[in-house]
Amino acid sequence: MRTSSMMKRMAAMSLAAAAGLTAGAAAAADAAPEAQRTIQVLSVKGGDAASPKAAVWKKAQTTQVALQTAFPGHASIVGTAVTQQLTAQAVRAGDRLFVKLAWNDVTANTAIKDTDQFVDGAAVQFPVNGEVSTLPFMGDAEHAVNVWHWRADGRTQNLIAKGFGTATPVPSEGLRSASVRTRDGWEVVISRPLQVKAEEGATLQGRSTMPIAFAAWDGENQERDGLKAVTMEWWQLRF
Repeated sequence: MRTSSMMKRMAAMSLAAAAGLTAGAAAAADAAPEAQRTIQVLSVKGGDAASPKAAVWKKAQTTQVALQTAFPGHASIVGTAVTQQLTAQAVRAGDRLFVKLAWNDVTANTAIKDTDQFVDGAAVQFPVNGEVSTLPFMGDAEHAVNVWHWRADGRTQNLIAKGFGTATPVPSEGLRSASVRTRDGWEVVISRPLQVKAEEGATLQGRSTMPIAFAAWDGENQERDGLKAVTMEWWQLRF
């Protein structure tokens, strides 16, 4: 086992234990072998992938991604996330990457109405340096991550984080999203140009692979901030 992989897995296990997760949940971080944690990107010259219902998504490979409750960044975050799985697809069309996520969610939560009512959401995360050695847990002080965060109230944010509680909105005019409510839950497409300014986050231009992580929030379950369902290790986008 590579040293970097061992360090990440040890970090995941120790932090999961600190959060009070069961041994079975902690082991789930390694449930999918590395070779299977791959999202194949479909490259097309033309066409529109911006809508979750665009025809191109019928051609893109669909991959099942298992999720588990994230360990809390601080003691005030308690609870168990309810989303256990999502499907992920990716399309490169022209100079943009489109990522489609779909997951089951019985109740649509589209507005923050009170202090205990929250919105549904989803996100993808990339290491800014493009290296799998970056911790997938919101990065750290020396290794930033770039998060594309969709919320069911219509907001989509480009975030840079260097550890728990440090997520900071960074303007990115090219970041866009579209969503539809389905019979079972949500389908969301988040897209952004492959090449961006250094201060905007992770550049995808010219890469054959790129580490990616996923998250989902269920507002009905009062999920917000660090209380969410996540992947505990990097997956790989393969262009």
